[in-house]
Amino acid sequence: MIEPNQKHKLKDEDLRYFIAYINDVVHPSSKEFNERLTKNELELHQAFSFNAILAHAIDYMVFLASKTGRQSRAKFIKEFDEKYSVDGSTHINNKFRLLDAVNNSFKHVELDRKRYKDLIEKYGKLSFSCLSSIKGKVYFETPNFKFDYGRVILRPIKEIFNIEISDSHAVTAFINGKIYGCSGQGAFIHEYEPWDAIDRMIEYCGAPCIDCGESDNCECSDFRYGEQKGKFTPDVDPRFNLDDVMSQISGTREWSK
Repeated sequence: MIEPNQKHKLKDEDLRYFIAYINDVVHPSSKEFNERLTKNELELHQAFSFNAILAHAIDYMVFLASKTGRQSRAKFIKEFDEKYSVDGSTHINNKFRLLDAVNNSFKHVELDRKRYKDLIEKYGKLSFSCLSSIKGKVYFETPNFKFDYGRVILRPIKEIFNIEISDSHAVTAFINGKIYGCSGQGAFIHEYEPWDAIDRMIEYCGAPCIDCGESDNCECSDFRYGEQKGKFTPDVDPRFNLDDVMSQISGTREWSK
């Protein structure tokens, strides 16, 4: 990450480039990606393109960090995964590293086996053919893994970049893992009074899956993560109490008579 260093100051030009890239490239492409993902209209080339856009943002953060005298690309990306602990599937705890590997498997005929040794050991041979598009969804598949790459990897990572940055302090804070966008997962804004009981019940019954963001169309039970199988994991309010909410709904109906 970026550390204060009097001998290695970040240039204003470098900072402006990164800010412009986030605001003018990442944000608009994220919006378009999200629209296609929500409608299940994501094509393979669009997934690879958006993957590359996010990977370049990481490239530039590594570049900025290197200006302060630190550190290897592999270590930076590993730390970035640890700093942000990206929302989404708990089965994949190295989302940024996997995104980086998929991007390089697309750019190169074969990945550097030394550089990606642990990822190759975990996921198997990583290449362009690991991703495939089926009915508007893009899947990652190797012998022991299968999941919706667009929803499990790209969707939560894009939310990390859903930030507003306009100065060097914000850039440094972001790269150091101190500010980030929010997917809304686990955010439940209620007053927990009778008047919002019906809303809480509707929210509970229609909760989307944490891993893929879908509800009725969740396919997580068909996914494989090594020795583990995926499952529908609803993003429900931990404060939700069925008996309490039902009594409040009943009371609300009585009051409205």
